[in-house]
This record gives sequence, structure tokens and C-alpha cells, in this order.
Amino acid sequence: MFDFGLEAIIYAKAITLLITAAIVVMWLLYYCYRLKQKNEAIAGTHHVPYIAYSVCIVAWISSNAYFHTDLLPELGASAAVLAAKFANLASFFAFAFAYYFSCQLAAEQRNGKVHIWQQAIFVGSSVYALFINLSPGLTVEHVDIVGPSQFVIEFGPHTPYFFIGLVSFVVLTLTNLVAMRANSSKLILAKTSYMIAGILVFMLSTATIHLGMTYFMHDFSLTWLPPALSISEMLFVGYALLTSRFYSVKYLAYMSLNALLVCAILVIPFGAIFIPLTDNNQWLIAIPICALIGITWHVLYKRVSHYASLLVYRNKKTPVQQILALEEDFKLSIDDAMRRLGNLLQIPEDKLRLVNSNYNETFYEDYLSTNKSVLLFDELSEELDYAEPTKSSIKALYDKMSSNNTALVMPLFGQGQSVSHLLISSHKSNDQMFSNEEILALQTLLTRVQSTIEADRRIRQSRALANSIAHEMRNPLAQVQLHFEVLKQHIDNQAPAKQILLDIENGQAAIQRGRQLIDIILREVSDSSPEHGPVAMTSIHKAVDQAVSQYGFENEKIIERIRLPQHADFVANLNETLFNFVIFNLIRNAIYYFDSYPESQIEISTKTESYENILIFRDTGPGIDETIAHKIFDDFFSYQKSGGSGLGLGYCQRVMRSFGGRVECHSKLDEFTEFHLYFPVVPNAPKADALRTPDFNDWKQSQSTTEDKTKADIQAGLQTSQHAPSSVQEQLDHLAPTVLIVDDKEVQRTLVQMYLSRLGVNSLQAKNGENAVELFRSNQVDLILMDVQMPVMNGFDASQIIKARSPQTPIIALSGESGQNELDMISRLMDGRLEKPTSLNALQHVLDNWLKKDMRSNVSKETQSE
Repeated sequence: MFDFGLEAIIYAKAITLLITAAIVVMWLLYYCYRLKQKNEAIAGTHHVPYIAYSVCIVAWISSNAYFHTDLLPELGASAAVLAAKFANLASFFAFAFAYYFSCQLAAEQRNGKVHIWQQAIFVGSSVYALFINLSPGLTVEHVDIVGPSQFVIEFGPHTPYFFIGLVSFVVLTLTNLVAMRANSSKLILAKTSYMIAGILVFMLSTATIHLGMTYFMHDFSLTWLPPALSISEMLFVGYALLTSRFYSVKYLAYMSLNALLVCAILVIPFGAIFIPLTDNNQWLIAIPICALIGITWHVLYKRVSHYASLLVYRNKKTPVQQILALEEDFKLSIDDAMRRLGNLLQIPEDKLRLVNSNYNETFYEDYLSTNKSVLLFDELSEELDYAEPTKSSIKALYDKMSSNNTALVMPLFGQGQSVSHLLISSHKSNDQMFSNEEILALQTLLTRVQSTIEADRRIRQSRALANSIAHEMRNPLAQVQLHFEVLKQHIDNQAPAKQILLDIENGQAAIQRGRQLIDIILREVSDSSPEHGPVAMTSIHKAVDQAVSQYGFENEKIIERIRLPQHADFVANLNETLFNFVIFNLIRNAIYYFDSYPESQIEISTKTESYENILIFRDTGPGIDETIAHKIFDDFFSYQKSGGSGLGLGYCQRVMRSFGGRVECHSKLDEFTEFHLYFPVVPNAPKADALRTPDFNDWKQSQSTTEDKTKADIQAGLQTSQHAPSSVQEQLDHLAPTVLIVDDKEVQRTLVQMYLSRLGVNSLQAKNGENAVELFRSNQVDLILMDVQMPVMNGFDASQIIKARSPQTPIIALSGESGQNELDMISRLMDGRLEKPTSLNALQHVLDNWLKKDMRSNVSKETQSE
């Protein structure tokens, strides 16, 4: 009787092979589980030959393990011959199914079937292999056994042809995989690279050892090695089939080299201790050595990693370590850290962005929150082939990412696992895929800096609030100051009480405009969600009319350049207050450019469709460059406009999403900008006419009457502010210096002009830097009061041009800028600075200082009382 106890198989080689077989079985079970989880079809696909190949690998490993146990001498030569033939068939069919697997992959790539000649090769070779191995004496004649792992196989006459078949399968398999790489996507290239790497390790080791050492050299001591190495092909090929994210070659080389260096450090000293010991003492010392290795492995791995990284990356830190090291940089400056991160990932400048969750493409957020942790453009094409139930949504996602040149979208989750930010990147400059180690490093980094990003957002909101209020309030304050000057003049001239009351009303209207601006800004920077506001059905024409009528316009000219919707009214569910602020924001953005683009207009129209209705807000101003159009809904992004919070359009997007709709921007540079506000169709809604109130026919007229009167009063004040006789006045005008006033806001220019008139100084007005340069070239100008931030051409660029032409002409900044960069630019390019709105005394001091004229004789008694 034979003793089949466990001691018969307790040999290092046998244990290694059995462990390898167990790993392959577990991998195969996991592979099948993942296929079921992904609802992928198996029959008629590449999965069938891969599973068959895996089963053959398990059989081959198990049959090879037999030759390295006590069972080999105990069962004798006849059993060994059967085991050798079984191993031959298992290895052959492993090679054969690997070949057929590559044929099936290539067929699926071209959307066809496996070629008949390929099927014929597979079937014919399989029949031949079965025949020569089932027939006695054709491949294995006899096995001479000395002991476990000590044997010699006597091959039969058909063995050379058998091995030629194996080598042929290696060549054909590699040929198929290489052919698949032609005109393939980056993802297919990565997959085939992994497959080729696994197949090369397994098949070359098999061919070298089985063909070279066993057949030619008759050395069977290493026959256990190819089965053990077969796990490489299993894992590489299986990993490539199941995933779409791959580690880079350099990172794999770094990990392998690092592990080898640590093993070398441990093997040398422990080997010197372990090898000289007898068999009995070896087992006693093995346990503490294993424990010591487990304790020291991590420490050694971390220490050695610097040298491995230096050898592979020519840097002591790997790209992953460099990415994670940016955590401290994020605490200092998020913008600088993002630039460094872009450089590490080889992303073109300004193409890596961290945007708020209110980003205009909402389906990114929706898809991420329900499906994946990261969206990769290169993965979507593969999903289009396999994810039939959601193919339409994935196709839309693929098209959007393609049109935006987006390669990666990674979410940053805030409280309650909701998406708070999105990391959006274009394709790399070297046209490579994002490697798996980069993706994991980015996810770790974003998790670590999440609190920093949230804190930075709150700080930016506070700064934006302060900066925006300070900037936007200058115009209403200048209006109030201007009306006070007119009021003061009317009181001095003993104007009737009706005129005085009108002046007071004008001042109150300017104050109300300031309050409205503050309300708009506070709404923009508010963190509160608009989704909780009550909504009601209303006519969109009525809602637009009410919003426009409640906006505080500066003058009648602006009102005349606005066209309201006249046709295609529809019913929308909205909150009136929130909708008003959306319209306020769009109007404010559009009229900012009215002075610089005198022909521009605002046209609001509507369009009805089956599932959505559209409100179109169009202005014919400067337009938006298409390269930055996708950024305009990003928080803190501002385009050609200073002093804004950069949050207004993001706020509009949030409000429209709370209504169940969205905002889209369509623009053409130097022609127009359109904002399309989409509202879902309200089911069972009444006709829009039933919800509409009488048209606002008098709101333009009511505002224009007041504005016209105010403008007439200001012009009269300018003409009566000088009291000299006409002949003296003409002489004064001829001899007086000329000051060029440059500002994009008419009220600021008018106020300064009034003060200059009182001081006996001539003035010219320009509404932007380009206009200022033209006026300077065609007129004698003694001093320039220059605003800094203006559309078309800013004050800095205009100052450089003017100084190049006339370095001696003083340029005084007329600005409220307080940022250090702006102040440095003012000091470098200009000769002084005036706060705006300015005062009569401040203006006189500048004139005295730079024009060296005593203007005090021209100052009336109201100057002294100021």
C-alpha cells in the first residue's frame, strides 16, 4: 500500500507549483465573477478561449507538480509516462487556446469572425497533438526515475514536430497581437502591450526550458519553472481584459527593481546564516527569519526606493511621490500647485482646471456620482462596445468630452459624498494615457487637500465679495456725488423747490442702484442653495418684463438699446426673485461694454420646443474667444472685466438648475454672445396669455424722463460753472491746459469734467485705452487721467503706447485698484494715482503738482467750503 499523506508532496518545487495552481484557480473564479458583474456576454467572445486556456494552465501546473513529489518514484515509470503525456496535452492546448484567443480578439476588433484558415490551424493542430500523445511511443517512450525532481524523459519520434507546433503557436499569437496594434487607440495599445508582455514571459520560458534544456540537453531539473511563470501570462492578460487602466512601464520597472534590491539585501545575510545549517535546524531558524523579513521589509523598501527611482526616473522621487508632495504647495497657493501638477502630468498650460461642482456640464457630475470615480475619455470608446443598456448616455458623454478635448474628469467629494469640485484635464502633450498610478495619486492628493480647497474657496468668496462691492459701488457713488454737485449748484442759483426735489430723487435713485448691485453681489457669493426657493408658473414674457423694469439703469440711452421678447411666449416654473437676479446679472455683464461698443445692443427672445423652451439673451458686444468659452461658468473666472466676483454666471447656472434647466453660452468673437436659458416644458400648464399682465409700456418712458432731465441739468452746470465774460472765456479756453479723461464709465468722466471745468481746465474724453491713444495723437494734451481696467484696451497698455510717443506727458491713474500687482504696474508705467470717484481738491492738487500752474484763482468759494 502506498502512503498518500501530505509528506509525499512537501517539497519546495511542488509546493510552489500547487500554490501557483491555486492562485490561477482563484483568479479564474474572480474573472468569471467580474464578467457576471459587468453583464458581459461570454459565449462566442474572446472570454471562452481565455477561460479554456486558464483551465489548461491549471492542468499543466498540476501535472508538472507530480514530478516533484514522492508520488513520482512510488507510482513508477508507467504513471510518469501518463503524467508526461497529460502535461504535453495540457501545455499544447494552453498554447492553442492562447492562439485562438488572439484570433478572437483580432476578429472582434474588426467586427468580424475568426478566419476559416485560423480555425483550420487550431483544429488540425489539436487533432494531431491528441493523436501523437494518445498513441504509445510517439512523444514519450519512457521515464527514468531516480527520485522527486530527478528523472529523465525519453522522447519519441514525433516530439520535434510537437515542439515545432508549440513554437508556431507562439509566433502566430504574437503576430495577431502585434497586428492589432496597427491603427489602434491608445487603450488597445496598452492592452496588447500587457498581453504581449505576459505571453512573452510564459512562452519564451517554456520554449527555452522545455525545448532547449529538456529536449537538447536532457536536463529536467527546471521543468517546474515554466508552469510557475505561467501565472505572469494569466495575470497580465486577465488584467488587460478586465480593466482599462494600466500602470506605466517605468512604474512597473521601478516596483520590480525596488523589490529585487530589497530581496538582494535580505537574501545575502540571511542566506549566509540559513544555508550552512542542517535540515533539522533550518526549520527552527526559518520562522524568526520570516518574522524579521516581515518587520524590516517596509522600512527597507522605503529606503531603497530612492535609489530605484534614481535609476528608473533619474530623480530620487517618482512622479507619484512628486504628485503627493504637492500637498504642501496647495496650502500655500492652489493656483501655483495646479500649475506644478500640470507640469508633472505633462498637460499643456492652463488645460488642467479645478472647477466648482456648478460647472456647466452637469452630466459629468451626475455620471460620476452614480457610476465611476473617474471619467477617462480613452475608456469610453470601449464602454460603447460593451455597455448596451447605457450606450446612448455614454455616447453623449463621449461626444461632449471629445468636443471639449477633455481626457480626464475626476470628482472631489465634499460632505455627504456629494461632488463639490471636478478636476478636468485635456489630453497630455505627449499624447499618452493617464497611467493608473497617476490616477491613484491624484485621487489621494485631492482627498488630502479637500479641506484646503474648501477653505480657499471661502477665502476667495470673501475677497470676491469685498472686491466686487468696492469696484461696483464706485459708479453709484460717483452718480450720488455728481447729483450732489448739481444740487449744490441749484441751491446756489436759488432754483425752484421742484427742481431741488428732483435732484434729491435722482440722488436717491443712484443710492437704490447701489443697493441693487450689493444685493446681486451678495447673491453671487452666497453658499446657500437656490433649490429651496418656492417656484410658481408664470409667463416668461411677464417674468422678463418685470426683471428688466426693476433693473437700475444709469441712463435712458442704455434702455433704448434693449429689445424685449415679442413672440413665442411660454409658461415656466420659476422663482421670481431668483430669476430677476439671473436677468440682472446678464444685463450687468452686457452693458459693461456699451460705452466701448456703441453699436452693441441687447435682444431677448424666446423659442419653444417639444421638451424644452429657451429664453435667448443676446448681446452684440465683444463676444468671447472660443478657447475660453468653456470656462465662463467656472467660479472666480472673469473675462475682460475687472472688479467682478467671477461668480455671477456660476450663480445663474445654479439658479437655472434649481428650475430644472440649465444655461449654455454660444459666442463668436467680435460679433455676439448668446446665453440660452433652458426651461423644461411644464405639463398641463395654462396658456401663457392667462398668466401675463399688461405689457410694461411706460417703464422706459418713466426712467428716460428723469434721466433726460438730470443730464440736461449736468450739462447746464458745466456751462455755468465758469463766470468769466465770453471774450475772456475764449482766451482762457485757448490758454488753459488740456486734460484727457479716460474711463469706460460715462458718469466717472462727467464728474471729472465738471471739476476740471470749475478749475478752468479744458478736457477731452475717451472711453477706453484705444480711443485715448487716438485722441492723444490728434490733440495737444498736457495731462492724462487714465482708468486702469477698461474693455478693448486697458490703461496699462495705453500708457505704454503714449509714453513711447511722449515720455514727458504725465499720466495719472484714475483708479480704485488696490491689488499689489496693479499698484506695482501703476508705479512703473504711470506718474501718480487718484482714487475714484475723485474730489475737487484732490484733482486741483494733481494739476498744481504736474502742470505747475496756480489754479486757485479759478476756484470759487464752493471749493473752499468742500
